Amino acid sequence: MSLVFDRDFDLELARENRQVLRDGQAYYSQDALLEAVSEARATAFAEGRRTGHAEGLAEAAGLDGARRAAALEVLGPQMAALIQAADEHRAALEAQLLDFSLSVCEQVFPELLQHRAHDRALAQVRRALSVGLGSATLQVSLSPDGLRLLREELDSTISEFGLIGRVALRADPDLADGDTRVAWDSGFLEYSFSSICDRILGALRDARSAVPTHLLER
Repeated sequence: MSLVFDRDFDLELARENRQVLRDGQAYYSQDALLEAVSEARATAFAEGRRTGHAEGLAEAAGLDGARRAAALEVLGPQMAALIQAADEHRAALEAQLLDFSLSVCEQVFPELLQHRAHDRALAQVRRALSVGLGSATLQVSLSPDGLRLLREELDSTISEFGLIGRVALRADPDLADGDTRVAWDSGFLEYSFSSICDRILGALRDARSAVPTHLLER
């Protein structure tokens, strides 16, 4: 009796090759598994760190905002009081400076009027004569004392400007020392040193009268 084996060697070889391929694809060494686990842990740790950092920043920002709000709630009234005190202190200093300025002007202006009024009047006459050089006639009015004291300087100025014979000098009893009035063909100039001083004093007194009394008593 003879046995006959019917085998397909090509089919068997193909099966073996597929099995080898499957075994190679499915096999992972211990080192590869450890490396994969390590990478997964590192990735998870980094992600957790980023998430925790973001949450920490958000929590810190919230706590910081809460602390600021609490600080403002506590310091708000104190800051308002400090600002009010600073404003009152500045107002008191301004009031005291105003009072001091008024006191100084009240003492100095009479001395200025006494010693500088005629000099100021002469300066204004020179200015007016320089403006009215082309006029045929000019009239200069001063207080009686002013004309008497400035006569020599006025004559010198008239000669200097080439106005001899065209300027009429006049004493006006209505003018105070330091006052002058100059008229020429096309205009005129009026100047009062005493009026300027009076206006300055008046402005200072008005400003002082508007200051609360308690600011001046500090």
